[in-house]
Amino acid sequence: MKKPLNRTKAASLNAVTMMATQLIGLVLKFAVQTAFIHELSQSYLGLNGLFANVLSFLSFADLGIGTAITMALYKPIADGDTRELQALMQVFRKAYRYISLVVTVAAVALAPFIHFFIKDSVFPNWQISAWFLLYAVSMVATYFSAHKRSFIMATQQGYLNTLNDFVFKSIQQVGQFVIIFVFHSFTGFLVMQGLMAIIGNWQLSHMTDRRYPEIFKKGHFDDDYALPKDVTTGIKRNVIGALSSKIGEIVVLGSDNLLLSAFLGLTAVAKYSNYMLIVQSLSSLIQQVLGSFVASIGNLHVTSSARWQETVIYRLQYLNALINLFVTVGLGFGVNIFIHMWAGPNYLLSPLVVMMIILNFSIMQSRFTPLNFISGMGLYWEIRNKSVIEAIVNLVLSLGFILIGHLCILGVVLGTLCSNLIINVVWEPLIVFHNGLHLSIKPYMVRFGCYQIFVTIMGIVAMLAGEHFSHIGFVALIFGLIVAELIAIALFVLLTLKTKEFAYSMTIVKKQLQRFKH
Repeated sequence: MKKPLNRTKAASLNAVTMMATQLIGLVLKFAVQTAFIHELSQSYLGLNGLFANVLSFLSFADLGIGTAITMALYKPIADGDTRELQALMQVFRKAYRYISLVVTVAAVALAPFIHFFIKDSVFPNWQISAWFLLYAVSMVATYFSAHKRSFIMATQQGYLNTLNDFVFKSIQQVGQFVIIFVFHSFTGFLVMQGLMAIIGNWQLSHMTDRRYPEIFKKGHFDDDYALPKDVTTGIKRNVIGALSSKIGEIVVLGSDNLLLSAFLGLTAVAKYSNYMLIVQSLSSLIQQVLGSFVASIGNLHVTSSARWQETVIYRLQYLNALINLFVTVGLGFGVNIFIHMWAGPNYLLSPLVVMMIILNFSIMQSRFTPLNFISGMGLYWEIRNKSVIEAIVNLVLSLGFILIGHLCILGVVLGTLCSNLIINVVWEPLIVFHNGLHLSIKPYMVRFGCYQIFVTIMGIVAMLAGEHFSHIGFVALIFGLIVAELIAIALFVLLTLKTKEFAYSMTIVKKQLQRFKH
């Protein structure tokens, strides 16, 4: 089996690849959304958002298998244990076959009732059901190569998966843009999505077989080998823990459009979806870049001391805070102006709702460091209760804000924000430091509090400043945004000038500049 890449090189390669492909993908995604906005009605856009949320609930069926795969693979990959890797892949391949069957049956069973989640629908019920099934094809297709995708990620070669997804996703989005712009067909849009998902996953499977024949080709299997008991026990614990985490993730992230559609209608979903497209695209970009370190963290955890892992946490936390600041200030300054220019005034939300969306985004981004270490360390068993409680708190608060407080879209955003503040910001790092490192959480929380307060203040100031630049022209707007970003980053650097994390960051920058010169 091929030797894994050096941790630093692997993380850097994965991060650069993900950054480049995500940026191009972001442009294509906005092109498709623009076609949606201007060529189809708000109801189609809302319907697309609703389908995405409903199907996220069906993804519950994977039972955390993906997480269990990745965690179980780190050690045998590091040891070069081919027999154990073969056995693990066969177990997970069979599991995903059953999962794909369960998801397919669940989608078919739910399709006739999907219109009940839509208030005052303008589409025939049979058509909504047919569209929902077409949308489901793209999700079911991912399960056929899911175990191989996890293997690629665990070998610190996530860039291969990224490039594969990028190629087929780009073809899909270009095709969808043409279909909507020329033919105005939502059905064609969904067919193109499903077709590219099938072909893309087939190609990933074929590529993995070709690169690792000793793991995936049948002629190489050792049928007499049985997985050690401690490995199977660890997998079961990780599956149960990841299942709980999956419940929390689905309810928190997957219920927003469902609640809006059921209580306010598809128009509210359409407005909210545009802001979420911007926020989630940026969040995905950051997550892909910082998430590229997860496999390296897994390797770090089994080869390094707790103190060294703590040092790495603080360095990644600093990087995360800097990225969070840059994006939050940009969102605060320009998101409403961008929505007005891009989609039109009919798609704008109130400043208070937008401010809460941005604050919630900022809190979510600040969680990436502990979440990555939870994934890398395999602490899903320890996090199982947190995720269920988070889901309950989020759903209860969101429903209360909507039904009792009559806060509409603001209620949905506040429900997520409050569950983050009440549950996540302390519990997740506590798991990392208490269960993973057995060290004090206090230094981390002090840093977190200082970073987050500063980012929040800068985001609010940027939003207030953006209101004054909304009517003075595009060039002046860009100039104002650049000035806002420079001021925020300069203040952040001044405040962190004497920290070890800043010194380390400058060392990395100097090394990169020296490489560039040579």
